[in-house]
Amino acid sequence: MEYEKLPMEVPNEVPETGFVDPLGANSAGVLGGRGGGGGGGGLISNLGPSRTVQRLRKGLASDSYAQAVAAEWDSYKSSVMQRFASTGTITVTTGLDILSKEPRGHKKSVTAVHLEQLEDTEKEAREGSKIISQQEYITRLRELNDEIAHAWLNNERVSALRLTIKVAKLLMDTSVPQFYPTLFVLVTDVMDTVGNLVWDRIKRKSEVDDCDNLVALLPAEFTADDVRPEAKETCSNWFYKIGCIRELLPRIYLEIAILRCIYFLEKDPPVASIRRLNLMLRGIADPLASAYAHLYLARRGQVLFPSDSGFSQMPVPSAISQNRDYLINGLNDYLFLFRRVLQGEFDKKISASGIDRRLYVTLVEPVFEWIMKCILKGANQEEMAFIVHAFGEPEPLTPRRRSGNGGQDNQEPVSVLVHYMLKQLPSAYIASEALNILKLVKSSKDISLSQHLNYKLLGEKLCECSPPRENQLTILNEVWKVVMTYASLPEYITVADVFVDYILQYCTEVELAVLLKDILKHLRKSDASDVVLMSLESIIFKLVTHYTDITKVLNLVHVVDVLDVFYGEVRLSVFKRILASVTRGNQKISDPVTRHIIFEQGRVLHDSLDSLSSEDDRRQITRLVARFVQLVDLGSDLEQHLAFLVDCRAAFGNMDLLRETVVHVSNRLSISALQMAGGSTDKETVEFVKACVTFNGITIPSITSIIPRIHLFLETAESAFMNGLLSHTEDLIKTALKCLQDASVGDGLKPKEFEESVCSFLLKLISFLTLVPGHGELGPFYILRGILTLLDTRTRLVTGRGRLRVLCGVVCMLAAVREGKSFHITLNEQVDNNDVLYFEDSSYEEELAEITAIVVDMLVTCLDQDYDKAQTGYQYLDACNALVTAFRVDGDLQILCTGLLQKASALMIDTDAYLQATAWYVQRRGIT
Repeated sequence: MEYEKLPMEVPNEVPETGFVDPLGANSAGVLGGRGGGGGGGGLISNLGPSRTVQRLRKGLASDSYAQAVAAEWDSYKSSVMQRFASTGTITVTTGLDILSKEPRGHKKSVTAVHLEQLEDTEKEAREGSKIISQQEYITRLRELNDEIAHAWLNNERVSALRLTIKVAKLLMDTSVPQFYPTLFVLVTDVMDTVGNLVWDRIKRKSEVDDCDNLVALLPAEFTADDVRPEAKETCSNWFYKIGCIRELLPRIYLEIAILRCIYFLEKDPPVASIRRLNLMLRGIADPLASAYAHLYLARRGQVLFPSDSGFSQMPVPSAISQNRDYLINGLNDYLFLFRRVLQGEFDKKISASGIDRRLYVTLVEPVFEWIMKCILKGANQEEMAFIVHAFGEPEPLTPRRRSGNGGQDNQEPVSVLVHYMLKQLPSAYIASEALNILKLVKSSKDISLSQHLNYKLLGEKLCECSPPRENQLTILNEVWKVVMTYASLPEYITVADVFVDYILQYCTEVELAVLLKDILKHLRKSDASDVVLMSLESIIFKLVTHYTDITKVLNLVHVVDVLDVFYGEVRLSVFKRILASVTRGNQKISDPVTRHIIFEQGRVLHDSLDSLSSEDDRRQITRLVARFVQLVDLGSDLEQHLAFLVDCRAAFGNMDLLRETVVHVSNRLSISALQMAGGSTDKETVEFVKACVTFNGITIPSITSIIPRIHLFLETAESAFMNGLLSHTEDLIKTALKCLQDASVGDGLKPKEFEESVCSFLLKLISFLTLVPGHGELGPFYILRGILTLLDTRTRLVTGRGRLRVLCGVVCMLAAVREGKSFHITLNEQVDNNDVLYFEDSSYEEELAEITAIVVDMLVTCLDQDYDKAQTGYQYLDACNALVTAFRVDGDLQILCTGLLQKASALMIDTDAYLQATAWYVQRRGIT
């Protein structure tokens, strides 16, 4: 496109009044680098709150597509800067005074400065160089973006353009390649700022006259016919100014920055201008500079064509749409230069910058990623097929490739380009064309990107969408023909990790066994690094997740051998995952191999705990191991199961929860023995139960906390009693009471929690004593007397309402004993109860009456000693209910119960539900 030479726009024209600093009003609009510009971040959006300005804002807000494109780039550029963040210094020409902040003396006019620069073309050549830090470089570029915006607001547009040209010239310096991606982002932010400012200015000139009066708002989808001549003249003038820039790279960048303004001059999309810029980019010989210039054209070009433009009805490839044609041609042009880099033609220059060719190629990856994303955005099946053919087939695509390229027509596809093509192609398309895509990946072998990453990405895509059934095994075989030859273990295992998932989805255990065998073969050839272990960990996780039965996983061929490869923290992580799978599945473990493997894994986890281990780790591992012990099931072989518990106690000696668990399981085994004997124990059963009781008697004392210990003693006593072992039952109960008597109040728990736990234990014990027969020499109630003595001597163990609850429990227990057989329940007919042992024994009745009187006295005394007035009323009701329920109330007892109810009524409101229920119950029992 040619432009008529117009006079340069001078800064002393009529000032544009009513503007405020866009950096203060909306910094994102100017400094954010909005690619499309114009929408809401330019100058028009910062006018004063007049009616005209409101109408202008409404018109600009419609440019939503340009804003969406800009927002997409804003997100991506952050990742680019993070990926290539670096520190160090950069040598720059001191002639680039824009990178240094010096005190300003007498300010020259903009015209004088501009003429001075044009006349003194050798000034920069005479200047030396200086070294600045990269952070200073970045800070200064951001400040320059600020300065350009301020210069524009001060009507110094030539000065703003001059600064912008100098900023663009910074992209000509590729001496520090690692910094170039960051430099590109910062410089193009400045270019975008200028592009936005120019767009807003021309649009404003088309809508407002020189006196700031509204002429007509441009439609949202305006054409060149809607633009005023004054605006067209300004627009042409800007294109002419930029066309006069001497250096090629700044001229290209600035024209790309304002290229969208061509819509003020032409009705049709700027196809010719885009093609001309693509041809101009061929003149950039530096591969890094050329790559990012193509990226800028691709990014700014997105808003030049309708977002929904697609292929025409012409055959491929002539059907390529305008919004993809320039991207494909531009990328193909750059590939001509990029292949020369891969072939080593620029190695001397690359080495001079202090990096190698592989790192240099990595710096260009964002270019391929973004352009391929733009090319494939919204593409249909036909379009994708053409694009894959264009960049994946070894056929010439353009006349440039057919001639003058040194005989490079039939070249293999570039690996990094294939990678980002696969990344952007939909999984459904890759699955449908998997065999063709596979050939493409197989032929991409250059150093731009390791081939294993393409195989990994291909596998991930195929796992997302299933390829045709008839091709699934073929794909696996073709991939593994290549992958199994990899000498690098990390590369091999990375691909294997993905294709384990592929096999689990689409193949059988035969293929899985073959793959695991091949993995083990590679592992034996070299030591496994941390990267390899992470991939192996992922493989095990996939197997554990896929199979609901852990036995199935551990019985797979070579899985156990693979597990032996792990070490360090990864080993612990894998073992935790396996045990978590066991507990989550909640399935019984009966297979001996599985039991042994998991037992050894639990031992490793237990041994990993030390004084530096966190409480979370300690708690997690303990729970996993304890749950595993609970799930082990050896069927009818109870003795082997008890032997397993002995091994667990020895292996996991530092876990209280585990010791509690083995006691629970041991008691479960003793009950199972009784059930297998049909409820009547024989000699063999008795011996086994004694072994279980002995095991528990040794294990329980090693538990640290007193509360679990006394409960386990009681539980063991119950299982011994059910199996007819009365002497063991009595010994266990006495041991539990002795532990409680020797316990310190609290025992690591809060006082209320400790008291509640002791109260719960005593109530459970008292209830159990209803079934336990008395002793022939010590009497029928010697254990109960021991409990009462404990309450008297250790008054701080249970206080207040808790003590009252225990005494009420004793009252109910005595009432149940008095009733005899009607309340007696036992699972073992060989055990005689008190009504049999003391049948028609008057001394038994006398002792029962005596101990009942003692308990009632203790209950009344407990009521008188309580100081918790808020609970006193409820305690009166507790005692009244217990006495009325347990005994026939008459005489003194009736007076006592009536008095308790009256005292409670005096302390509580009449509407209290507990009080009303107790009064109704007392009345029902005939007590007045």
